[in-house]
Amino acid sequence: MAAPLVSVVIPTYNRAAVVEQAIRSVLDQTYGNLELILVDDGSTDNTRDVAAAIDDPRLRYVYQENAGACAARNHGVALAKGEFIAFHDSDDIWCKEKLEKQMEAMEKSACDVLFCKLAMKTREGETVVYPKYIGQGPVSRQNDIFGVGTQTVLTRAEVCREERFDEAMPRYQDFEWLYRVSGRYAVECLDEPLVEYRIGQDSISTNYGKMEAALRLFLQKHPGVRRESPLVSMHAVRNLLEGIRGSAKAGKPRDAVQFAGLLPRYYPGLIRYLAAKRRMNPSKAR
Repeated sequence: MAAPLVSVVIPTYNRAAVVEQAIRSVLDQTYGNLELILVDDGSTDNTRDVAAAIDDPRLRYVYQENAGACAARNHGVALAKGEFIAFHDSDDIWCKEKLEKQMEAMEKSACDVLFCKLAMKTREGETVVYPKYIGQGPVSRQNDIFGVGTQTVLTRAEVCREERFDEAMPRYQDFEWLYRVSGRYAVECLDEPLVEYRIGQDSISTNYGKMEAALRLFLQKHPGVRRESPLVSMHAVRNLLEGIRGSAKAGKPRDAVQFAGLLPRYYPGLIRYLAAKRRMNPSKAR
C-alpha cells in the first residue's frame, strides 16, 4: 500500500533570508509522500522569488493579504489534500527523519494528534528540549502543554478542519489550539527532539502586551482552566508574574497592573499570599 499523503503547511511573513532552509528541511524528509504548502502572509520581501527558485513539484506557493500566522495556517489547511497535516515554521529546521518517525508512531498508537519535542540552543551553547515536563505517551489537559509548538505537530486532517486556529489570539495560538483539541481527540507525545527551534528577530516572545491580551482571551474561551488543568493554570501564573516584572522594568506600571488583575482569575488568593510573604521576609520576596 502507498504511504498516506502528508500535507505540510508553512506560514511565512518577510522571512526570505531563512525560509529556504525551512522549505528544504521538509522536501529532504525521508518520508517522501508529501506536499508542501507555503502560505505567504503578505510578505513585502522576495519570498515569492525564493520559492520560485526551488524546483520541486511538491512545493506549492500561495499568497494572501496579511492576516497573521493563524489565518495562514487555516488557509493552508483548506488547500491541503493529505490525509495527514503537519505544520512547520518558516525559520525552524526539521530533522530528516521527523515525518517518518512521527508517521510510524502515529500508526502504532492510532492517536489523532502526535507532537515531538523541539531543541533550542541557548546563548551559552546549551541545548534545551521543550516541552520539559511531558514524556512519551498520551497527553491530556492534566499535562502542562505550554511549549508544544505547531512545528512539532502531525495531525489527522479532520482534526484541524474541525478545530481551526483562533485568528483572534495574539499569542499562544499553538497552545490554545492544542488545549481545545486535547479535550476532543487523542493526543500523544513522541519523546524525541526532531525540530531545531530558532528565535527570529520578529519573535513576540517578549511582547508583554500580546501576552496579557492572549491570557485574557484564553480565560474568556476556557473559564474552567483552573479546574480542568491546574498545571496549565500555574504556568499561566508564571507568565503573568514575568509580565508584571517585565512591564515594571520597562517603566510601564499600567501594563503591570493589567497583568496583576489577571492573577486572581488563574490563582485565587495569590496576590494576598505574595503580599503576606513580602511582609514576612521583604528581602526574599523581591
